[in-house]
Amino acid sequence: MAKSSIVTQGTRDIPANEWIPFLANFTRENRGAHAVLEVLGEGVGRQVATEDRPFDGISVDAKDGENTVWIAFGSTPDTLFTHGVHGVMAIRVRAATVNSGAAIEIDARDGTPTLLILSRPEEYALPAADPGKNRPSL
Repeated sequence: MAKSSIVTQGTRDIPANEWIPFLANFTRENRGAHAVLEVLGEGVGRQVATEDRPFDGISVDAKDGENTVWIAFGSTPDTLFTHGVHGVMAIRVRAATVNSGAAIEIDARDGTPTLLILSRPEEYALPAADPGKNRPSL
């Protein structure tokens, strides 16, 4: 029996073979939105890992079946916060609407769901990423 999604209305499952390109595109579209990150653990209830931080990106490390999703917040070393979800089994997304930002639900193998809830990106903005920032000098 499939687990029901916490993020319900307008939610769609992302197939595992699409996680990497989907999350890269999600990052491009939503970078700068302010975020709430919640972990909903059995026995501990709702734990807010971070609240009202600028979303910087989300990616998955799928090598060797690890399926670890990394979510980054902040834009400088002083404000950087990273959260990892290990043993990911499912990723669901709810697209942004005129009234709310996008949301992602990440289900871990142990049954713990993690929820990333974003504001609309146009409400807040980080400076544009500098693609040459980490390039070596020629």
